[in-house]
Amino acid sequence: MRKTVPVFCVIFIFALSAVAPPQSQSSTSISAEEALRTPFRLELPELGATITEAEARIARHDLSKIRLRVLKPYADLIDYGKIYTAINGEASGTIQAKNAANDGYLVTCNIDLKPRFRLRPGKNVNEISASDRNGRLYYASYVLLAGGAQGDDGVLAKGAAVEYRAVETGEDRDPPTVYLIEPKASVQLSGASGTARVQGVVGDNSGAVASVTVNGEAASLSAAPASRAIMVRPGEKTASGERLFERTVTIPEGAQAVSIEARDRAGNMTRVLIPVRRREAAISSQFSGRKYAIIVGVSRYKYNDGGLTDLAYADTDARAIRDFLRRREGGGFNASDILYLENEGATLNGIREALSAFLPKAGKDDLLFVFLAGHGSPDPYEPNKLYFLMHDTKVADMQNTALNMRELQEVLDIKVRAERVVVLVDTCHSAGLSGKQIVTARGLENNLINLYATRLYKEEGRAVLTSSDINEVSQEGERWGGGHGVFTFSLLEAFRGAADTNRDNLITAGELFAYERDRVRVETAFSQNPTALPGLNSNLTLAVVAKK
Repeated sequence: MRKTVPVFCVIFIFALSAVAPPQSQSSTSISAEEALRTPFRLELPELGATITEAEARIARHDLSKIRLRVLKPYADLIDYGKIYTAINGEASGTIQAKNAANDGYLVTCNIDLKPRFRLRPGKNVNEISASDRNGRLYYASYVLLAGGAQGDDGVLAKGAAVEYRAVETGEDRDPPTVYLIEPKASVQLSGASGTARVQGVVGDNSGAVASVTVNGEAASLSAAPASRAIMVRPGEKTASGERLFERTVTIPEGAQAVSIEARDRAGNMTRVLIPVRRREAAISSQFSGRKYAIIVGVSRYKYNDGGLTDLAYADTDARAIRDFLRRREGGGFNASDILYLENEGATLNGIREALSAFLPKAGKDDLLFVFLAGHGSPDPYEPNKLYFLMHDTKVADMQNTALNMRELQEVLDIKVRAERVVVLVDTCHSAGLSGKQIVTARGLENNLINLYATRLYKEEGRAVLTSSDINEVSQEGERWGGGHGVFTFSLLEAFRGAADTNRDNLITAGELFAYERDRVRVETAFSQNPTALPGLNSNLTLAVVAKK
């Protein structure tokens, strides 16, 4: 669902007198406060963001450095010794380095040198002042609101920085709200330059969105589809007049961010800065190791007691994933390198024997792909023990008939040497399976199996995506591709190219996870929310888009 970007109206009071800028600057076109700020820019290199406004919201507080620029022509009249900085009220001269740059001076504050200067969650104030040889004084403060709620699904969750500018007079002083649909993380380029499609929803509480630009180019605006409206969290103030915006832009060599600016008719502005990342030359598409896969799908259960009912499409999902992996665009997995178990073949002893013999085959430089589809549940007698239910599982005896998730964790930790591991879990934890439903659910009593799964594979080089969040139903039905779980249906869409946000014909783990999260949410009216922890493996290429 949409996390509406908070809007802040800030009044800045300066103790300094406004002074005229150099003659080359028109003093009638900007306010006195803006004149004071004109020579300066704040840069956050780890976010790829250049901040110009007085206040910005950023996704992280654990930054190692902050850069401040003093720009020409102002810098030509300012000496090194007349530049001063402060972080959260403390002079930061002991951690700063000043250097000449083509456009003026670059002041780098190395925050990690002294822990007391580290940014903290919440409000942080960064200040810079300078005086020139004519006695003119310049000053700027930048309020950085760092971090947010865990799992925030607004633009901050994507690593973006957001700036706001409100007009000084008039009834409407609230900047527009922006929700990003694409890209969901940083823009990923496979080379020095490239293209990216930017799409999102913009709204304004006055209902008067005037324009949206992407890197200065006008974006198309259209009525936001009805399905977009549920992106606003229940109980929150809804921005009216929502509009869908879209633009494909060229990203030149050296660009560090994509800038989106949304303005309303009153002149209020919101700017979103999306970082641009470039992959190393040896990207995963050049992967030369072997690819192994373990795929398990259980729709039919031998013992239908204790609330355990058959599923309709878990086995179909598993087959579809297996067949996709065999194709070139899915990585061209060799049939002998895919361990596939479904229904009657997916017994507890069968999977234990297979795991013991199969997993050690994957060497350090190989890739391991794991897909599980079926019921997941805690032991009704020991709820702290979580299980993936096999074909021959008895609910009354899970300890001896179901696959303990801790056992799977230990096998992966001890027997897997591969440094590239991707795990996709299409099970659920739900409030039960009773009652008539249009779609069915994959799970038994209320449980935490997907939360547990996200904790299993946090090690460096591993990534995990689960089909739903805590206490949610993972849905399946005919409406998805004629018969699939919504998670796997969206997964196959993503692999076939829908998740290729940077149009480089490669689907990375990061792109996959971002697409899955939004697609499943929209398809289920936000009752099912996939959970992802891609970690350091987000650039791992999982699929190649077939060219048409």
